[in-house]
Amino acid sequence: MPFAAKVFPLRPTPLFLVMGDLNAHHTSWGCYSSDSAGSLLLDLLDDLNLCILNDGRTTRRGSPTQNPSASPHRAKVYFLNLVNSFFDQGTIPDIWKQQIVIPIPKPGKDPLDHNSYRPIALSSVLLKVMEHMIRNRLEWFVESQGILSKTQFGFRKGLSTLDSLSILTTDIRLAFKNKEYLVGVFLDIASAYDNVLLPVLRQKLLYLSVSEKLVRLIYSTLTSRSILVRYQDIILPPRLIWKGLPQGSVLSPLLYSIYTYDLDRTIDSFCNVLQYADDIAIYVTSSSLPEASSRLNSALQYLGDWLLNHGLSLSVSKCNSVIFTRKRLIPDINISFNGEPIPRSNKVKFLGLILDSRLSGIPHFNYIIQKVEKGINVLRALSGAWWGAHPYSQKLLYNAIIRSHFDYASFLLDPCNKSALDKLTKTQSKCLRIILGAMRSSPINALQIECVDPPLYLRRQYLSDRFYIKVVQNPSHPLLEKLARLSSSSSSSDSSQNIPCILLSYQKFNQLPTPIEKVPLNPLFSNSFESLIFQPPIILNFGISKDSISARQEFSRILSEHWQGWLPMYTDASKLADDGCIGAAVWFPAYKIVLSFKCPPVSSVFTGESIAILEAILYAKSHSLNNCIIFTDSLSCLQTILANPFKSKTKFPIILKIRESLFECKKNGINIVLAWIPSHRGIPGNESADSCAKHAITTGSLDHFKLYAHDVSSLSRIHLYKSWITHWNNTKRKVGRYYSEIQHTIPPRPWFFKHKNLPKRIVSTICRLRLGHACTPVHLAKLHIKDSAICECGLDEGTANHIFFNCPNIACKCPNQTGKQHTN
Repeated sequence: MPFAAKVFPLRPTPLFLVMGDLNAHHTSWGCYSSDSAGSLLLDLLDDLNLCILNDGRTTRRGSPTQNPSASPHRAKVYFLNLVNSFFDQGTIPDIWKQQIVIPIPKPGKDPLDHNSYRPIALSSVLLKVMEHMIRNRLEWFVESQGILSKTQFGFRKGLSTLDSLSILTTDIRLAFKNKEYLVGVFLDIASAYDNVLLPVLRQKLLYLSVSEKLVRLIYSTLTSRSILVRYQDIILPPRLIWKGLPQGSVLSPLLYSIYTYDLDRTIDSFCNVLQYADDIAIYVTSSSLPEASSRLNSALQYLGDWLLNHGLSLSVSKCNSVIFTRKRLIPDINISFNGEPIPRSNKVKFLGLILDSRLSGIPHFNYIIQKVEKGINVLRALSGAWWGAHPYSQKLLYNAIIRSHFDYASFLLDPCNKSALDKLTKTQSKCLRIILGAMRSSPINALQIECVDPPLYLRRQYLSDRFYIKVVQNPSHPLLEKLARLSSSSSSSDSSQNIPCILLSYQKFNQLPTPIEKVPLNPLFSNSFESLIFQPPIILNFGISKDSISARQEFSRILSEHWQGWLPMYTDASKLADDGCIGAAVWFPAYKIVLSFKCPPVSSVFTGESIAILEAILYAKSHSLNNCIIFTDSLSCLQTILANPFKSKTKFPIILKIRESLFECKKNGINIVLAWIPSHRGIPGNESADSCAKHAITTGSLDHFKLYAHDVSSLSRIHLYKSWITHWNNTKRKVGRYYSEIQHTIPPRPWFFKHKNLPKRIVSTICRLRLGHACTPVHLAKLHIKDSAICECGLDEGTANHIFFNCPNIACKCPNQTGKQHTN
């Protein structure tokens, strides 16, 4: 039976660009129409909020137009047909290749030097949309085929600067443990993107079996480009560009990674290589400096040949070499490139982290403290002790512009010099005092709990845990093998304070009773591209409201009127105790079949719901059950399945398996629809599935008794709060004893988050009273500001209790029962 529009409101999909089977042998990529795909372009154009009219003019959605027949959907189809024609012809209009470049002067640089400007390029919006389409397909192809270098961590999904930095710092600590030298050379490629040879890039794309049509289209977007420089309202004549990758293009980082995919192969036999886009670090670990120097010089010689063949060159004056060692006397070392010596330094800034030769952390944390001073001045300017912005706004601002600098890669340097870390703690205390309007004498441990901002050493361990959980799901990540070596070389007598944060994370999560599920490839690239752009048949509004009293009757009516002949299936997941397992179940009322599964206690209910939906789809697929409708009460799960995988930050493996299974069912002619229904509203199938899920907690199958990284990440926050409670119990005996009698536990969020309308004066007064550091005679006497702690009334000490409740000088007018007022 065809779907009724009012019951099954799927979003219409236009034509979409299809780049074939994306394999090594397929070269004739074409375009066709599909009713089940095309959401990628829809989402992109929705973000741009762009409506292209039939006569070629553009306007923002909602703005008046002279063509009422034009609609966003028709405009998208029109634009998509246009892109398909460009793809078929292998060329784009010249106007799309034109860029307006605005030079922005770099602070503190000579304005007469052309290198002192940062070029900002403005490109065609339509070209950018097309580049997004090309980038997603090309990225999926090269990642799924494993084309990119394993040493390249730049601009790749699931990888970041922390991956490179963690590998380097772990190798440095291994060298320290083995009493060896680690000699690193940090290279700067001069204008790397601007000097890419486009014919060489084209040859590499074809060599890697990228479709010839796609290569022609990419090559067309890169060649014969023209730039117009606009400076102080003056536009210089256009200039043609025949080499280099365009500034600001989403394709440029990916194309550069493809361009340099074989760079490390020329030198990895001599040294270790780390790449982040055009930032390169090569290093050697050895007990002999002459041997390290010889290997690095050989690597630089071969690297020079590779760069010459690719039109690139090193800026030797900007390169640095550093010898990492704990030894006091360091012999001289000679490292050169093409006869020009590379400068040697005691520290280097690599990917935003300053690494000194002893890994003490002093240069980096001093740099961070100096950098956040501007942010602290912003906090001061926005509020004082009794005036200004609410602490809620101040706390959010502190998290964004100050704490973010504390967080970045700091756990990779811990443990390090204690004085450097103490400076960070003092800076944190200063910021929290400004936020709360507290006195300088307020204890830092109480300020941290009042603002719910943990001690920085605990936050560094928390960040390390989250990073390691992301790494450990990739069994081929090079960091894992290095951590295993570092763990085996560490003696059992080492205290936890002397063990690196990342090593503590390794030891902690390797002891889990259930190991974390390994994903050899990023889940986004282990599924077919067609399933990623596939529009899943999902109904978020089945016609039953969440608060409906007669949900059972409404559900039966809709099912009988619009879904005659369809087989309903019900899924649910349940968790009865915080430390208990998760039960997931599928209930098939037509055949009285129950599928039940058991998940580890760490798993989330979201994971259980996803497993139940996946198993229901696989059951229908394996038994060729056509026209099945699967009901679930997990709205978040359906929304995640429906979301664009290329935009989602978190890639849930089960969710992507669901999309893949739905797509395969669609190809095989099996109609399966997912629908949301409200929970606990008396719908028989849902209630039965809920009962089966509770029963599955003890009797379910162990097929899905696995830990996924997105579930284990919740453990990092649990460990943080447990460690923070221990820290609070140990320190409150010395400082913060008065505050501990008021605040016994660590709250989930600051109390003033619930009172955003209170003036700053009132919030500051309450915070001072809660901290026990207010301008009372007793406290002022402790600070030697007043000679006596006696209240002005002379009857007792000037404590807060005395001033509020017993001091006769404080008159409080309150109404009596007769409506008159008297003074207490």
